[in-house]
Amino acid sequence: MLKSHKYWLGLFWMAAIFVLPLPLIQTLSQGMQNTINMSNLFASQIGIIAYVWMLFAIAISIKPKWIDKLIGLPEMYFVHGILGVSAIILAFTHKMMLQSSGLIKQTGDIALIIFIGIAAYSIFFMSGWLTSRSKVLRKIKTTIEKILSYEVSVWLHRLNIVATLLVFAHVILIPYIVTITPFMTLFFVYSGVTAVMYLYYHFGKPLLARHGQLIANKKLAHSVTELVIRLNKNAQIHPGDFVYISFPEVDGFKEMHPFSILRYDQAQRELVFAIRNWGDFTAKLDKIPVGAKVKIDGSYGRLSESIKENEGKHLVFIGSGVGSVPLISLTRSLIDKHKVSFIRVASKQEDLIYESDLQDLAVKNPNLDYASQVGRLKENQVKTIVAKNRNSFYIVGGSTPMMVGTMKLLQDAGVRKADIYGEKFNF
Repeated sequence: MLKSHKYWLGLFWMAAIFVLPLPLIQTLSQGMQNTINMSNLFASQIGIIAYVWMLFAIAISIKPKWIDKLIGLPEMYFVHGILGVSAIILAFTHKMMLQSSGLIKQTGDIALIIFIGIAAYSIFFMSGWLTSRSKVLRKIKTTIEKILSYEVSVWLHRLNIVATLLVFAHVILIPYIVTITPFMTLFFVYSGVTAVMYLYYHFGKPLLARHGQLIANKKLAHSVTELVIRLNKNAQIHPGDFVYISFPEVDGFKEMHPFSILRYDQAQRELVFAIRNWGDFTAKLDKIPVGAKVKIDGSYGRLSESIKENEGKHLVFIGSGVGSVPLISLTRSLIDKHKVSFIRVASKQEDLIYESDLQDLAVKNPNLDYASQVGRLKENQVKTIVAKNRNSFYIVGGSTPMMVGTMKLLQDAGVRKADIYGEKFNF
């Protein structure tokens, strides 16, 4: 059996927290041994750990595909957020333990202020972790988003790079640190590798990005838009994947945003999306003119990988609204060879998009057991589903509150946490 993403996630956390900072900590310790600055060693080591964690957070923010396939982008961005916040806490501790002056103090203080401000903003506006758990916070976020658009949020988040450069300057301004050659060599290597990765992502990778053209744009329901994009060349895309797309010539849509793929027609090079018009970026998607140029990054996602890791188990998909889009893609690709139970829910009947297509598919293919309803699944319904589908692997798709609630109901009904998977779009 393939190793699960939980295994790789554990190694990922271990490397980030313990392994990567170790060479810098060791060389710094050796360089400061038996010197008049020995009393500053512990505080300096805390500062270096914070810097390495921030570099690592920047490195994974560029979405390396090999990491995506191992642990998934949602988990990767969770690591990114936790390491970023942890680095700020360590940086603040470092500041409290050491006294400095002049440019050394100014660069460190300004960097810390930027980090704290961006972290607070990102936790509230960009991660979705808080707003997905509170209706009040969601309403506040929606109101403020009318002023601060998605594109503004992305650019504000990039101030982290400015803060990191200030920390870099902060370190090389400390006289007794720059004399430790082994440490400084590693310091420049760590910083340089991260800089090269970041610059490649923002300036080199866009030159290799796929391009396409919007060939159809129509409303499926009051709040759902279907987009069809024709690529300029074929791509390797797995069922259940998502891509980042932008419309570089349309104001308000120039920054990349992730969307799940409903269908990819390789012969026609056509990508089909069903997107909820929710939030400042997606609210006006239906106004984008046919013929608009599109930039595509991806694909990403590990729903197909998770199914491979659980080969031999019955598949149960539970989807809500447009969150069921990747599950529709998976269902269509799998039912010729696999039995699939697909349960779909929505807050309104019109949100059950492609309902007649799925019903027809279930009639024609005995491998598909399909059911849908308006309203969330109740506890007794989930227990019935679990009792009916022993030795199964569950994939849940929908809004974060829906996914969190459904996963809890499944676990309460006796499903192991390892047998439940879903990609939360909190980024």
